Amino acid sequence: MGRIGALVLAATLAISVLGPMRSGLAGRCEPATLEEARMLAERAAALLEAEGPLRSFSQFADPDGGFIDRDLYVFVIDVAGRSWFNAVFPVQPGSNLRGSRDRHGRFFVEDMLLIAKTSGSGWVEYEWYSPCSGEMEPKSAYIIRVGPLIVGVGAYGTMAL
Repeated sequence: MGRIGALVLAATLAISVLGPMRSGLAGRCEPATLEEARMLAERAAALLEAEGPLRSFSQFADPDGGFIDRDLYVFVIDVAGRSWFNAVFPVQPGSNLRGSRDRHGRFFVEDMLLIAKTSGSGWVEYEWYSPCSGEMEPKSAYIIRVGPLIVGVGAYGTMAL
């Protein structure tokens, strides 16, 4: 099985066995800070690099795994713009997200790919559904490239730039 096949297996396992955690966030939804989002993204990137997708995706999805906190959660895309994992919102592994825009027309996935390619890490701002409120809110996501993957964690209701 190739690297992409292993990623699909890992994402499918984490999502189907542990399930999306949207409902598990109720009651724990005071907003996190930008610094907390950056620190969680760095922890997630280190785990992904050390353990690979199968182990890390499972831990990212586990509500007791230390990677879901209030409105913070891990998502993973690849350098081609395909979605592989999201701890809160279900994804179809391998779905192409290139061309995705928020309601203000921001091509946020393209922004993530550019940052991953040029500097390897940084902030991307866009609007996305908050797992706490269910409403579209401003989000600042800190992304980090880990080989062919990009791991991200975002804080809602605040902008980094």
